[in-house]
Amino acid sequence: MTGVRRGARAVLRYYVPLLFLLVIVQIFLAGEGIFGIKKGPKLDDQKTLDPHRALGFLLTEPLAFVLLVAALLAWFPDRRLRRISIALPFLIFLQAPLAWGGRWSGAFHPLNAFLVLGLLGWLSGQLWRRHRAGTTEMAEAAPAVS
Repeated sequence: MTGVRRGARAVLRYYVPLLFLLVIVQIFLAGEGIFGIKKGPKLDDQKTLDPHRALGFLLTEPLAFVLLVAALLAWFPDRRLRRISIALPFLIFLQAPLAWGGRWSGAFHPLNAFLVLGLLGWLSGQLWRRHRAGTTEMAEAAPAVS
């Protein structure tokens, strides 16, 4: 199982920064779509938000699921790292219902997006710092404390 964990941690080291960049692109597409809205039709009928919706589907469905599987396989010995890596996919899954839920739940959609962005950035930094320091392998050799 040590080899699987090491492999999952290596995947996460590259996958988490990729998701971080995709969330930045997603925020850009939201802004571009909102400022491209024309007067008249309802927001749901607007095509300007289609790129934001398409990338959002990818982020909240298959890409978040891959993150969850990799986080579970990695099972970090550090509690904070483990909890955040496992909670992040659920925060990403939550984005879609927040957007669909109407005005009041929709107000939390951008807030959750910035929370996800911050946690992805933090997790990315932690994964690379620990990799450079070699603490992941050293912590693996020590008994895990729950």
